[in-house]
Amino acid sequence: QINVLQAKKKFEILDAMLSFMHAQYTFFQQGYSLLHELDPYMKKLATELDQLVIDSAVEKREMEHKHALIQQRVSSFYLQDFSYDDSKVEFNVDAPNGVVMEGYLFKRASNAFKTWNRRWFSIQNSQLVYQKKLKDVLTVVVEDLRLCTVKPCEDIERRFCFEVVSPTKSCMLQADSEKLRQAWIQAVQASIASAYRESPDSYYIE
Repeated sequence: QINVLQAKKKFEILDAMLSFMHAQYTFFQQGYSLLHELDPYMKKLATELDQLVIDSAVEKREMEHKHALIQQRVSSFYLQDFSYDDSKVEFNVDAPNGVVMEGYLFKRASNAFKTWNRRWFSIQNSQLVYQKKLKDVLTVVVEDLRLCTVKPCEDIERRFCFEVVSPTKSCMLQADSEKLRQAWIQAVQASIASAYRESPDSYYIE
């Protein structure tokens, strides 16, 4: 009986191993057949993928080119917008329209964030005023320049800054160049002197 059992074990184990190998063969054969059927579709996808890669590279180059053009246009716009010729730098306290000087300046806000905003400033009627946009209502920064002083500021993070100081508040401004800063300072000083000459008595009475 023992010998019979030993002999039986040999072929049963071998039979189990062979069945397992057939199962494996069938499994991979079916997988191969399925993928073989999908082979044309996979080749088609590979071709489309190559085209997508090419289209993406072309689109990226086009976007970079457009971005460069936009940056160039914006830079050109700001260069034109911020550029001043010598005639604009000059001021005239006896101007017929009463505007001594006008132009763009950056104004530091008085809020906690101390943000800088670009505004159209002008000196007229012994006042310092600005507009956010053309044809906007004038906002008076300094009501009477005779009560003010003006000085350049070098100890802040921005260049070409100057400060107009009145008894109640101060206004920090930034010009676009050193030449413009000096012109604005001189224009404010000239307006102060002109206002004194026009009505010295009323000022001293106040």
